[in-house]
Amino acid sequence: MLKLALLLMLGLVNSSCILEVCPNPYNSEAEFVKIYANSSCVLSDGEGEIAINKSGIVYVAKNRSAFYEAFGFYPDYEFEGRFALSNAGEEIRLIQNGSVVDSFSYGRIDRGVIYYRTQNGWDFRYQDWTNFSPVEDIVEGKIIVSPTDYKIKADDLIVASYTLTDDSFIDCDNVTIFLDANPVGKAPMNEMVLAKKDNVTFLKSDSFKHFHWKFAIADGDRVIITTENWKWNKRGYIVEFKSERIADMLKSALEHDKIYATELSKFGKSKQKVKVLKRGDELSFNAKVEVFVLPDYNPIFKIINSAENRLLIQAPYMDFEWFGNSSPLLDAIINASKRAEVRIILSDKDTATKQTLEELAKLEGLNLKVKTMENLHGKMIVADDVCLITSANLNKYGLKLNREVGVVIYSEDVADFLAEKFEEDWSGEKQNGIPYLILAIALLSIAVASTYVLMKRR
Repeated sequence: MLKLALLLMLGLVNSSCILEVCPNPYNSEAEFVKIYANSSCVLSDGEGEIAINKSGIVYVAKNRSAFYEAFGFYPDYEFEGRFALSNAGEEIRLIQNGSVVDSFSYGRIDRGVIYYRTQNGWDFRYQDWTNFSPVEDIVEGKIIVSPTDYKIKADDLIVASYTLTDDSFIDCDNVTIFLDANPVGKAPMNEMVLAKKDNVTFLKSDSFKHFHWKFAIADGDRVIITTENWKWNKRGYIVEFKSERIADMLKSALEHDKIYATELSKFGKSKQKVKVLKRGDELSFNAKVEVFVLPDYNPIFKIINSAENRLLIQAPYMDFEWFGNSSPLLDAIINASKRAEVRIILSDKDTATKQTLEELAKLEGLNLKVKTMENLHGKMIVADDVCLITSANLNKYGLKLNREVGVVIYSEDVADFLAEKFEEDWSGEKQNGIPYLILAIALLSIAVASTYVLMKRR
């Protein structure tokens, strides 16, 4: 959220205006409106009015004590008369010298939502969302492409995941695990077994759809960020490097999210364990990286928009539905395709998005091509020489409502390596690490041998 000083600098706050509205907080008595006033004004909901005789940032809340308990400081004014914020939606107006200088309308909303003004209009966050800033560092690390037989050896290990059906990738006696308590289809029965032998915390929140992030911290400073739920049978990506600064930020986020810890007694069906007996392709690198957690910080639209020459996107699911009339993901892809060559690989189960993008490209003459592939789970973006590996699916849940993690890598070598893997998937040269030509030869040999046997029998 932009600070007032930045809003002033951008010229977005040069007169009295509404900055935040919280109609339905977790404590209903703590609802509030935040405004910027450059002189006396009136706050109105059409039924009641509150006279504001202060300048600068002003908070107007329903109940002073409840607001203090929720946010840690007292408001400037309390609601008066018939003024109230309806949970079903209404319009709030700011009046100066008898004229409306600003207004904000909203509809029915979830508990805990705070609307706030940005340089691009209005956005929202939940009352208990954190504000962890991204952390940069120059690191030595490696990228591993799955399928792979990846394992983590450590003396101390923290693992965060959406689901976890198999811990055979862990070679460590002191393990702490954080898992989503409410994944689609319920937590698999495998996690009940894990909870009996490891230190497992299940997380559930009203303000995060899912805890969908996938990362680990080994021995305090080794960071592993992956697109996979710690099973390596599909196309995905693992980034591993050492950084105490980044590890500390991720540990702080987990430490905060312990407030969402919950007991879990109901489990769904067990999921089959996966065993992959081969090593995936990998690349060592030395580069600047930036690690972020969502929804606190989201550079994804900016990265897509930045592409000048090439934009490669690999994601199993893509959905352009957003909050309001615009779609920042679709807008970013369209803008990039007017300058750069854009190619997208989706899962073979997401043919509807493929068709939509192809039709749009044809209608608008965009430099945009789309293919699908089997066994895709990884989320990867290459925009010129900037790379992104993330746990987030490219939809409104992954990009706004879930706890997710991502790493941006600023390296031409890494970009070229990931582009090479993308080319293999685009051309169909490999499927689960086996070259199609070898597979075709093997199948042809089997067919010839079978025919020979049948002929001899005759």
